[in-house]
Amino acid sequence: MQHANNGNVVNGSIVWSPLKSLWWSAMAGVALVGGWLTFSWAALALFLAATGAVLLFGHSLGSHRKLIHDSFACPKWLEYLLVYMGVQVGLSGPLGLLAQHDLRDHAQRQPDCHPYLRHGSAFWKDGWWQLHCELRLDHPPLLAVPAHIAQDRFYRFLDRTWVLQQLPPALLLYAFGGWAFLVWGVCARIAAGMTGHWLIGYFAHNHGAMAHTVEGAAVQGHNVALASLLTMGESWHNNHHAYPGSARLGLYPGEWDPGWWVLVLLKRVGLAWNFRLPADCPPRTELRAHAVLPLAMPQARSWRAIVGTTATASRQLLAQRSQFVLEGPFVLLSEHAARCLAGARVQPQRVATRLRLSLTHGGQTVIGLPALVIAVGTRNAFMAAVALVLLPLATLCEVARSQIEA
Repeated sequence: MQHANNGNVVNGSIVWSPLKSLWWSAMAGVALVGGWLTFSWAALALFLAATGAVLLFGHSLGSHRKLIHDSFACPKWLEYLLVYMGVQVGLSGPLGLLAQHDLRDHAQRQPDCHPYLRHGSAFWKDGWWQLHCELRLDHPPLLAVPAHIAQDRFYRFLDRTWVLQQLPPALLLYAFGGWAFLVWGVCARIAAGMTGHWLIGYFAHNHGAMAHTVEGAAVQGHNVALASLLTMGESWHNNHHAYPGSARLGLYPGEWDPGWWVLVLLKRVGLAWNFRLPADCPPRTELRAHAVLPLAMPQARSWRAIVGTTATASRQLLAQRSQFVLEGPFVLLSEHAARCLAGARVQPQRVATRLRLSLTHGGQTVIGLPALVIAVGTRNAFMAAVALVLLPLATLCEVARSQIEA
C-alpha cells in the first residue's frame, strides 16, 4: 500500500457500529439458542468442516495471504474462489477487510496508535470494541488500495453484497438438512469465525512467544502456538509482523502451518506459484531477531525409510528394554508435557534447532507423529497396545507430510 498521507492514528473516538453489532449479535444469538434446539452430530460435523474450510481456503489463503499481501500467484478463477470463501467468514467484504487490515498494519508500525488498533484495552472492553464498535480517527491516514483490486468489478460486487452472500449457502444447507444445517452451517460458523478472529487478534498482540522485535513499533506481534492448527497457521503472528509479505507463516522448527501445506499442494498441481518467502521480503533495518534459529526447511524422506524406522521402533517398544531419546523444538507440545506423557524409558530434550520431533533409539530415528505415539506407548502395556494400533495411521500422516514438503 502507498501511504499518500500518514495522518494521525492516535486521536479518534469509538462509536457503536449498528451493522457490525447487530450482525454478530444475531449470528451468536441464533447459534446459541438454535444450536441447542437443533443439535445433531451431523450438524456439528458440518459446522466443523465448514468453519475449517472457510478459515483455511477463505480467510488464510484468499483474504490474507493472497488479496491483502499478494504473497503467491494463482489463476484468476482460483483467486476469486478463495476470496469468495473469505467473504463467507462473515467479517466484511474484500475491499472493506483490506482497508481495515491496512489501517491496522500502518498504525501498528508507528511509534504509537489508538488502543483500538493495537488491541490495547482490557480483554472484555476490547471485545466490545472489536465486535460492536468502530474507530473514527480525527485525521485518518490516506491508504490507497491498489487500482487492480479497487477497480475489480467482482470485488466491488462482493463488497456491496457481502452480507447477502450468506444466502446461497444458507438455502443450499436448508435444502439438504433443514434448520439444523442452516443454524450450524451458517450462523454458528459466522459467530465462531468473527469471535475467533477477535480472540486471536487480542492474544496475538498481547501474549505469546516472540522471535523478533520491530523496533519503534507501537505494538509487537506474538506467536500463539496452541492456536496454530485452529487458525490454519495465522497465529504465528510474530513471524508475520517480521515478514508480512511471506506466504509461509510457520517459519521455524515445530511451527505447524496448514495454510502453507495447502499452498505446497497447489504448487504440485500447478495452481500456485511465485511464493514470496522471508528471503524475498525487503530488508528491514528496524527488525531484530531474539535468537538465531534455522528456518524450517523440507526434509525429504522416502516412504520406505519412514515405514522402516517406525517398524524398528515398534519392535523396540514391544521388547520393553530399549531406551529412547525424544528431541524437538517443543513448540506445540512443551518439554514438560512430553515428560508427563512419555514413559520412564523416554528422555525428552528440548533442542531448538531440531526441525521436527524425533525419537532416537539404537541408531534409528523416528520423525514426527509416530515418534510421539511410540513415546506415549512406553508408559505401560495398555498404552503400548494403543500405540501399536495408532502407529499405522500416524505413519501414514508422516508419509503424506513428507511427500508434501519434499
